[in-house]
Amino acid sequence: MLKLAEKQEITWDPEADRRIKRSPFLMRRFIRKRIEDRVRSRGRTHVTEADVDESARMYRQYRFK
Repeated sequence: MLKLAEKQEITWDPEADRRIKRSPFLMRRFIRKRIEDRVRSRGRTHVTEADVDESARMYRQYRFK
């Protein structure tokens, strides 16, 4: 059974989405999922640039800016 937050679609700020698209293609899906999981765990449904910044610190070897 899915929790309510897992059923809700995650939306992205346009700038946050643009920055993720600059990450390596093969890692993009993994990075996007990690960010979305973190946002869901905090009870939110919208990804901001601050969320991308936080992930960039965790995955420094990937380019986000």
